[in-house]
Amino acid sequence: CCEKTRFRKGSNDMVPIHHVSAAGVVRNEAGEVLLIRGPLRGWEIPGGVVESHESVQDALKREIWEESGVQVEITGFAGLCKNVELDIVNLEFCCRYLSGEPRGSEESLEVRWFSPAEALKIVEFPLAKSWLEYILNGAEKVRCFSFRKNPFEILEDTLLPAGG
Repeated sequence: CCEKTRFRKGSNDMVPIHHVSAAGVVRNEAGEVLLIRGPLRGWEIPGGVVESHESVQDALKREIWEESGVQVEITGFAGLCKNVELDIVNLEFCCRYLSGEPRGSEESLEVRWFSPAEALKIVEFPLAKSWLEYILNGAEKVRCFSFRKNPFEILEDTLLPAGG
């Protein structure tokens, strides 16, 4: 059943290892979108790994702060996706800008506000572009999809109502 599943070392209860990340589409009062330019993927939405013993919400706010220098309020949950090759689960959120001046960091070479149209043109990394398009078009349902990264391919994509 589970030849490729990785398990926690020393674990007798066979708990599979999955990495979790959180990212957020941050918008300001003018409706602009905050993007960071990373060294590997170019312009993208801010986010990163949820550390051990950290809540998803705290991780998202921390990652956005570390990468961009801005504080945010989480306003909605857009969905999740899984990289089936690396067992990474990405949680995607909508955020509202609260404070701070955009600034680069070790993880982001540049940070800027863009109009939604500009943001959609400048983001090329397929996973980030997929989420950005979905969220900027309203994200009325919870999106859940699985993908392969190289080459990028969505394997299954489902829109679900929140709740039951």
